[in-house]
Amino acid sequence: MDRHTLEVLDFPRIQEMLAGMCATELGRAQARDMLPLDNRVAVARELDLVQEAVGLPTEPMLCNIKDIRGVVGQAVAGAVLTATELVEIRKTCEGIRVARDFLKRCSAQARSLCALAQDLDIESQLEDDIMRAIDDSGAVRDSANPRLQELRAEQRRRRNALVERMERVVEENPRWFEGGVAVRGERFVIPVRAEERNRVPGVVHASSGSGHTLFVEPFDTVAEQNELQELRDAEKEEIQRILRRLSGLVAAHADVLIRALEAAARLDVLVAKRRFALRFNCTRPNVAEGCRVELLQARHPLLLDRNLEVVPLNFRLPESTNVVVVSGPNAGGKTVVLKTVGLFSVLVACGMFIPASAGTQLPLFTEVFADIGDEQSLERALSSFTAHLVRLRDIVARAEAGSLVLLDEIGASTDPEEGAALAAAVLEILRDRGALTLATTHLSGLKRMAQCESGMVNAAVEFRNGPTYRLVMGAPGESSALAIAERAGLQKEVIARARTRVGTEWLDMTARLAELNAELEQAARARAVAERIQKDAEQLRESYEKRVAEFERTAAEQLQRARAEQAKLLIEARREIENLVRRIREQQATHESVVAAKRFVENKLSEVVEVAEPVVEPATTRLAAGDIVESATFHRRGTVVEVGEADVLVGFGQVKVRVPIADLVPASAEESHRARDVTEGDVEFETRLDVRGLNCEEAKEALCRFLDDAVMTGAVELRVLHGKGTGALRRALWERLRRDARVERVWLGEEAEGGSGVTFVRLRGEV
Repeated sequence: MDRHTLEVLDFPRIQEMLAGMCATELGRAQARDMLPLDNRVAVARELDLVQEAVGLPTEPMLCNIKDIRGVVGQAVAGAVLTATELVEIRKTCEGIRVARDFLKRCSAQARSLCALAQDLDIESQLEDDIMRAIDDSGAVRDSANPRLQELRAEQRRRRNALVERMERVVEENPRWFEGGVAVRGERFVIPVRAEERNRVPGVVHASSGSGHTLFVEPFDTVAEQNELQELRDAEKEEIQRILRRLSGLVAAHADVLIRALEAAARLDVLVAKRRFALRFNCTRPNVAEGCRVELLQARHPLLLDRNLEVVPLNFRLPESTNVVVVSGPNAGGKTVVLKTVGLFSVLVACGMFIPASAGTQLPLFTEVFADIGDEQSLERALSSFTAHLVRLRDIVARAEAGSLVLLDEIGASTDPEEGAALAAAVLEILRDRGALTLATTHLSGLKRMAQCESGMVNAAVEFRNGPTYRLVMGAPGESSALAIAERAGLQKEVIARARTRVGTEWLDMTARLAELNAELEQAARARAVAERIQKDAEQLRESYEKRVAEFERTAAEQLQRARAEQAKLLIEARREIENLVRRIREQQATHESVVAAKRFVENKLSEVVEVAEPVVEPATTRLAAGDIVESATFHRRGTVVEVGEADVLVGFGQVKVRVPIADLVPASAEESHRARDVTEGDVEFETRLDVRGLNCEEAKEALCRFLDDAVMTGAVELRVLHGKGTGALRRALWERLRRDARVERVWLGEEAEGGSGVTFVRLRGEV
């Protein structure tokens, strides 16, 4: 994809925005170098990774990972790294290890993302060795090796003895000195008053600014200080040996480190794409082969980033169409349409989610070409028109089937008739080649061509006493130059003269265009309503089929359990009979007593079988108010309120329903008696619903059943657990709750109750 197209589509600003969302310099560099991927498989894999990242509850901490490629390269070249550089390598290894462990913990919900952990795997030896040898401040530890520890211990012993001896001299003759022992150039000295210089023979290393104090190293300490200096030199040599060894260890791990750094940068960019998706409420588009362009509620991210009120773009490319001519007033949003379609195509090819609603789809274009803005070049001495022609020449030479071409104000900046003819020829050629082309224009000739030619369609940006920035497909737009001039405050005299010059025929045609656009908008709204009704009906059908299947499955399971329980009871009963008969015989009972006992057990066994397989008796007119019955249709128990000739009014909690008598099964006398003593509020009902892990449709279906149960049992306050995530599930549930007349109030929980991951619902007392 050529750089000019990326620049006019503002892609570099997206790269910079993404870089700002990265945590590491490595990630920022990779984000700035991000380009569209060249095949569908790679794009699908990138989108999978971003989807997994978006689904994670948290993000890995990557800020401690530094760009250590330079110092690693120095180590490979044989250089001895400084202690500070080695500490930075150690901290980076630690940051990489933390990121690796995070991914491994998320392996269940992010398998593809977890595969990056393999490249983040660094042996702990390097990190541990540096940690043992150097502390966080960059100082080599005494415990780095035994030799260093020995040298430092000897230094401390000799230094303490030397300083102690020199301090005794100062204490014995305080009038000669201006203070205690000091250090000058790694040599211990005594500050001697200038007038007492002859009393302390030694080497003068420095003097005070006033010259009143001399810093003297006494002659009798020179030998000891020389020996102390030799110990310091030996310590430095030992430290160099330690640093050299650790540098060699870095060089030995260079390949693993570089691979881990690249993987960390890759992970950082994926996390940045996650942040982009969450910040702008993005969704994953469909990029299946052969799909058409369909943008739903699309919002340009750069406009969103400026916190502007963005009018969403809805753009659906009709079948058998690959040229769209967009017309309408200046500043009405025509160029934004081109830039949005173009930028979204680039973002999808980069494996990014886009700010649009679910259901959005975009094909992967082989190339994207754009001629947008003023192409005037002073350096090349090109006028605006000539610069556009040069760009058109390049586009026509390279565009083919599978390309996306975006042409802003094609044919402008020259004679309208000649410009329209030239633009029409270009659009025809691009149509014949199969390239998808979006072109903006004010030229009437192009509008007429798009209305008549096959494979072309008009689209208009709406204007109603001012631009609305909405795109209407199927009709040309009016430029509304006079209306815009009037809004801009141009003198009324100028407007009036202009109206007389364009003539009544032109004004009538403009009015007719406005009427046509209004009719098209009304038809689009009607179509949207019809589609929504059709979708709701389909969802109801699917919900019904699911409930029927669930009922059949549950019934089969209950029957199977009942039969198994019956068989178990029969076996146990037979075993009891045999045991009883054996005991009677062992006690030498008569034949008659054995027969009587066996008959007694068989009677009890008959009772067990009757309990195991109860006979379902349909309710009859014997039902009375207050009886407890079960509905075969609703699979719920209720209380008889009123008995009619053919049906019964049954109360299920707060809901009262008329049910056919044949649909009711009476409860046992004991249960009916017990139930009369139980109020509606005593019915056991779980007031908490957990929909985490469900998709939006499954969650809404579960919520419907939950509300039904709550109303029937008289529950008032409910709690729904949906988790935080992207917020899509919570919004879907809130939308369903707001449409339910039974719901009085909906609110989020406090932080201690689960915060935005929990919704509380209060039901109305009577519905």
